[in-house]
Amino acid sequence: MSKEEEELHRIYKQAMRRIDELVEEVFQICDDVADTNHYEKDWVLDRFREKFNKARRTSK
Repeated sequence: MSKEEEELHRIYKQAMRRIDELVEEVFQICDDVADTNHYEKDWVLDRFREKFNKARRTSK
C-alpha cells in the first residue's frame, strides 16, 4: 500500500469511528428524551428516523 493509500485508509477508519460515536450519541439522546418524557424508546427512535430521513431528502 502506498503512503497515500495508507493515509486515505487512516482517514476512512477515523471517519468510521466518528460515525460510530455519533450513532451512540443519538441513541443516548433518544433514550434520554424517552425517559424524560415517559415515551417508548422505540417510538422516539422511529420519529427521529422519520425526521432524519426527511431532512436528508430535502438537504440534497
